[in-house]
Amino acid sequence: MSPKRLVLFDIDGTILWGGPLWKECFLGAMAHFFPDLEFPKVSFGGKTDIQIAREMMAAMGFNEAQVEDHMHRVVDLYVERACVAASTRSHEVSVLPGAKEIIEQLAVHPDVVLGLLTGNVRKGAHAKLSCAKLAHHFKLGVYGDDHWDRYRLPQLAVDLVQSELGLRFTGKQVVIIGDTIHDVNCGKAIGVRSIAVGTGRNVPTEELLKQNPDFYFRDLSNTFEVLQAILEEL
Repeated sequence: MSPKRLVLFDIDGTILWGGPLWKECFLGAMAHFFPDLEFPKVSFGGKTDIQIAREMMAAMGFNEAQVEDHMHRVVDLYVERACVAASTRSHEVSVLPGAKEIIEQLAVHPDVVLGLLTGNVRKGAHAKLSCAKLAHHFKLGVYGDDHWDRYRLPQLAVDLVQSELGLRFTGKQVVIIGDTIHDVNCGKAIGVRSIAVGTGRNVPTEELLKQNPDFYFRDLSNTFEVLQAILEEL
């Protein structure tokens, strides 16, 4: 029997909270390249690392060519610094309620292929998950360095699973679990199943519900109900 679901997790605000070091390192990388400029306020939630860098530089007045030239350099330096900092500050990373339990169940479930759909670039994603001792559960995924546009990632994930595992998932067989409106909306173009969780900071519940996710949970602590939401036919 082939697996029936491709389950893709967001990381930040869904699986864990990384603590302040990641944003500190990101802004530190920006300051390294642009030491004399004031940084605009840009929301980090639900976006790729490269998208955040792009938006910040665009708001600072850089043209598209300048943004393209610097965005990868900023993110590479951020990840380099964050991985070094995480070696002594991993205690700042905290796993959100129920995340460890549902991931452990899904990782061994015969009907599930488990993966990531995250705005973090690959190296940063696995650094965060390693701090939480969860990285070994995720053998595949799509990341912010696969494409800077979060809304392109669901189709890339489906294509990746087909090319690497020979499995084809369509529509509601694909499940995206996340804490922001972007997690809910990024899969709508290919009609995936969305599970919104209310563990995101500064993400009002009413804003999440306005996006009409297939399911909403305050957190992932009710493992049985979350598993039902993933596996039931829609």
